[in-house]
Amino acid sequence: MHLDIPTLALVSLLMGIAASVGFTSLMAVLNTQKVLRIWVASIWVNTLGITLIGLRNHIPDVISIVVGNGLLVTGNILALKGIAQHLGLPMRWRWPCSLAAVYTSAIAWFAFASPNLGARLLAGSLQAMAFNFAYAYLLLRYSEPDIRKSCRIAGAVLMINGLFYLARVFVPLDPASSQDLTMAGMPVAATYVVGILATLASYFALLQLITERLMVDLRRAARTDGLTGLLNRSAIVAEGRAALERCLERGQPFALLIFDLDHFKQINDRWGHDAGDAVLRHVTQMLRKAIQWPHQLASRYGGEEFVVALPGATLVQGLEAAERLRLALAHSHARVGDQTIPVTASIGVATARQGTRFEHLVRQADQAMYRTKFDGRNGVSFAGDRDSRLAEAGDTRC
Repeated sequence: MHLDIPTLALVSLLMGIAASVGFTSLMAVLNTQKVLRIWVASIWVNTLGITLIGLRNHIPDVISIVVGNGLLVTGNILALKGIAQHLGLPMRWRWPCSLAAVYTSAIAWFAFASPNLGARLLAGSLQAMAFNFAYAYLLLRYSEPDIRKSCRIAGAVLMINGLFYLARVFVPLDPASSQDLTMAGMPVAATYVVGILATLASYFALLQLITERLMVDLRRAARTDGLTGLLNRSAIVAEGRAALERCLERGQPFALLIFDLDHFKQINDRWGHDAGDAVLRHVTQMLRKAIQWPHQLASRYGGEEFVVALPGATLVQGLEAAERLRLALAHSHARVGDQTIPVTASIGVATARQGTRFEHLVRQADQAMYRTKFDGRNGVSFAGDRDSRLAEAGDTRC
């Protein structure tokens, strides 16, 4: 079987164009995936670089060799930036840009000042190896639990790609090749075939990263309140039940807070619903600052009502958290344009006993919250035995 390097280069170019068009179409559909734009740009830049390299003998060598290879390393930098953003990491530009400058300078030197095809291929293999190892390191080291499966698969693929480029360093050139890559010999041609397969594997790994991230985003959207970013009602019920069950099994306490914003309808009537939304976002910020409890579950339960579950918290700790929140709200004002809107809340606190269901705990705290309202609002009440009996006897609000 004869492996023709120009033909393999054409196949690589056509595959790059197809991938560029395909991922661009995907980006048009998944326009909320900002990281996809970076990866699409990376693929297009790489494809343009391959095109320029493939046009050697038809365009000036400085454009084909130097600019073409410069575009390839630029595409790799963009891919690294995309992976860092996908993982929520800051991009460290120094070493990739330094490597790109050294690589491009080496390509120019061994193309014109001291022509050496073997040195150019060595430089190309080493830079590709470095970037693939960097991709794999980030994906395997910094992946979040929700996207770990796709990151591990992609990391393994890119690690194998890096090892391939490392092995290509030791592939001998045909002595008769001189400076003509098309005459580099069968071993070099074989690396083109493996390189095409490695690139295909990278594209599929990229698709897996995008798909799993999209699935995670959809799951989060389904369980999150769009205005505040807190859990929605169904999510707090599901996660609250599981957290309560774990605490009861381990003999740990469990406190739950319900609070309702005082006179919220008057805020909407006086300043409008946009102001009401701003107040709810302000309350969310105050909640996150005032209540910092390990593994807490915070939810916008409905309208202006919020639920906060504190696994492992005693009644005293629950009341302390509720008072911190009440004071934080009472001493702050939501800003809407030039207006400042005072905000207070009525809070009810309940704690679980053996056999307590999450639905009953919600109702106990709810009873305590309404007692706070009847007592004049802007306060904290805790559920007693009477609230517990009412909760057991009545319908739940879950």
